[in-house]
Amino acid sequence: MTRLELPGHCDIVTLCQHLSRERDRPLHLAPVIMGPSYPCGMWVALDTADIVIFEANTSRLHQDHIIAHELAHMICNHRGATDPVGTSGLFTMVPHLDAQRVREALGRTSYSSEEEQEAEIMASLILEHVTRPPLESRWDVPSVDAETVARIERSL
Repeated sequence: MTRLELPGHCDIVTLCQHLSRERDRPLHLAPVIMGPSYPCGMWVALDTADIVIFEANTSRLHQDHIIAHELAHMICNHRGATDPVGTSGLFTMVPHLDAQRVREALGRTSYSSEEEQEAEIMASLILEHVTRPPLESRWDVPSVDAETVARIERSL
């Protein structure tokens, strides 16, 4: 990610801090339990700050992907023409936002548009350059199963 000039080892939070400095405005991450009727992520650009809302009820790896996807919309300067959750839906999810101050919300549920495809590719590229989170759980393999587990790991 030469254009972003990221440090050698960074994570999603470090990337957000970098983008906040580059854009000269705060960038806040907001985990929210969204539910199946809402997109799993959304970028809300306020007059003075950016908020990336993402599904709280999923794995950290999936959260990082959602955040990277929304950051990709930001980096690519996407403006989106649709509001899939509707204004009332957005404020139901995050009622503390002032409706007069929200400029746009980029939250989508499908990858049919060119912007969505570009954001998804960009998210994958971002994730290639950020440090992956540690595994969420670890367990010791019983010695009797070690060979089988090793074979499975090698095939992944």
